[in-house]
Amino acid sequence: MRKTKRLPHKIIISVCLAICMGVSMLVTGCGSVATVEEDVVVLREPQTGDAAAMNTEKVARRNLYRALVYSAVVYPYVETYSYESGQKFGCYGAVLGAAVGPGTPIVHMETQAISRKIEAMEERIRSLTETYEKYKSEAEEELAGLQNDLEGLQNILEDLEEGEPEQYMIGTTGQSTVNPAYVSWQKEWKKWEGQFNDKDLSISKKTEALRQKTELYELDYQYYSGQLRKLEDEKSAGTLTSRLNGVVVALGMYTPGDSIRANVPVAAVGDMERKYVKCTKISEISRLRALEIYAVAGGKRYEVTYEECDDDKYSLFKLSDEQGDTEIGDAAALVLVMDIREQVPTVSADSIYKDGLQQYVYVLEDGKIVTKMIQTGMTDGVYTEILSGVEEGEQVMTSRELTAGVNTAVLEKGTIENTYAGIGTLIYPVRTAVHNPVENGTVYFQEYQVTENQHVEKGDVIATVRVESDGVELASKETSLKRAKERLEDLITQDEEKNKEAIEQRRESIEELEEEIALMRADYATTEIRATISGRIFALEEYIVGDVVKYDSPLAIIADENTTFLSLGNESGYLNYGDAVQITYKDTEGKERTTEGTVATFGVAMGGVLASKDVLVALPEGRLEDVHTGELNSRGSYSLNRIDAYAVLEVMKDVVIVPKAAVTVSEGYTYVNVLMEDGTVMPVSFLAGGMNRDSYWVIDGLTEGMKICWG
Repeated sequence: MRKTKRLPHKIIISVCLAICMGVSMLVTGCGSVATVEEDVVVLREPQTGDAAAMNTEKVARRNLYRALVYSAVVYPYVETYSYESGQKFGCYGAVLGAAVGPGTPIVHMETQAISRKIEAMEERIRSLTETYEKYKSEAEEELAGLQNDLEGLQNILEDLEEGEPEQYMIGTTGQSTVNPAYVSWQKEWKKWEGQFNDKDLSISKKTEALRQKTELYELDYQYYSGQLRKLEDEKSAGTLTSRLNGVVVALGMYTPGDSIRANVPVAAVGDMERKYVKCTKISEISRLRALEIYAVAGGKRYEVTYEECDDDKYSLFKLSDEQGDTEIGDAAALVLVMDIREQVPTVSADSIYKDGLQQYVYVLEDGKIVTKMIQTGMTDGVYTEILSGVEEGEQVMTSRELTAGVNTAVLEKGTIENTYAGIGTLIYPVRTAVHNPVENGTVYFQEYQVTENQHVEKGDVIATVRVESDGVELASKETSLKRAKERLEDLITQDEEKNKEAIEQRRESIEELEEEIALMRADYATTEIRATISGRIFALEEYIVGDVVKYDSPLAIIADENTTFLSLGNESGYLNYGDAVQITYKDTEGKERTTEGTVATFGVAMGGVLASKDVLVALPEGRLEDVHTGELNSRGSYSLNRIDAYAVLEVMKDVVIVPKAAVTVSEGYTYVNVLMEDGTVMPVSFLAGGMNRDSYWVIDGLTEGMKICWG
């Protein structure tokens, strides 16, 4: 594709040329048309000899344009998401193209380590609570018994009080003596009072112990619960969630365990209801000096409002589309009108001469050449506005030669299209790591049983290993188990009811030891590491025979084949979000099959780390059914088969189309020769929105039904 060239200072560059070069690029890199802020008329000295041979051209009214036109695309409101601190990637909460709402998870950090901490903390809280609840239940039961006994003792004391005899008795002699019945009663009272006080003291002690135990439990529970909330908050902070209703339009491609740097965008969500026009960066000076800024999409003109954004490569304009005629991904042109003169008298720029500060033209009057001083206004480098000096219809001498040409056409409205052809690669964004599950012993790598890009089923062998056991540790565990069982028998023999709690604890300890020993024996017997899911081998770690593989170290990455995209190169910028792409591939039987996908990303228009020269195409049902994506080659590895993509892309519809062969690009401006009703030819400037291989499309200056000629 041709690039826009910047001409020397003080020569105006054509808006049309820039668009012709860039319309097919859309937002991916057209840039703007260069312009100058002063009108410069390059005047020539009169010539003699052959160089002086001239024709005449009438002073005629024309539209003169000076504008900047940027290729653009209709773009949604987009929010990007990133972590405030560095993380390890875990998995996607939503895939590319998925509809999301506020709170929908998009990306999860790696949570194994923190999940283990959370599980340990939950277990600590659970054990703490179980121990306390058991103590509380037993204490309350004991207190209830003590309280019942106390009430019984209270009743006895009350009965004794009712039957309390007189302490003294009067003898026959009138002398007072201690009543023997009272002495006996008092002895009985003190006995029961002592038991009552003992019970009451026991209740007080038990109640205080329960209070202290409850207070300690509550303090511990609050502390551990606080720690758990912190861990849960940390885990929650590791999940990026959408803040709006929309569609996931970009995702960073990560494998589980990959590092994600702080403040680096990892995902983007687009609100498809809020529409913008996005194009390459427009300078603030150009925006402020523009007389008018508008967009053209689908052959219609739309008002736009500049929107501030952080992107230093692109400019964003809010699109006024109350009727909803545009769709996200539509091609557009953004027009900055820097200056315009509508239907003003003009002469060919090459007919103007100068004498010092004076400007003049040669006019043919009654067969004679007359010099007339003129004043000029705006120029587009090809034709120049006349403010005074000559009138419309006068014959001005010029070297320009106008002929009707042999080819003619009547301008019509139609659709400008481009074609795209490319070769794609299947992309599997959802991936799972297969880790070494052997926790006990030393694991030595032997051999991979799969190759990259190979399909595997859940349970298929990924690699063979050799595990060297730790006999000392196993023997120690088995000895501990034997002794625990012997101690259990002793407790049961001594007094099963009395040792009930100790027996239960011993049984739990034995169960844990048996589980540990069983796990150790299973680990030591491991010879194969198997796939945990079905999918395609995305990557294999680089191990050779004899390498030690640590526990939980990854050996392979398996991609989910049900979440598949086709990656296509898009340096020309032809493909845009929502474009339909025809895909051709071979199935597992070698037969050629076709399907259709839809572009699901914005390519370089995203900006930053989410930008890409490639676009991803969403496939039907997320995959190519029965696709034969690879074959085992002579080197023992799988190679990808060819997947072809083709698209006919609508650049702009319902616009006036001009054959490319009929267009003259002069000093950067586009002109076409219009055949007038009287048979004369008039060069007419027009504002071009862009072109394809065969035609230009018109923003302004030409209308449907005009007859043009060339050749």
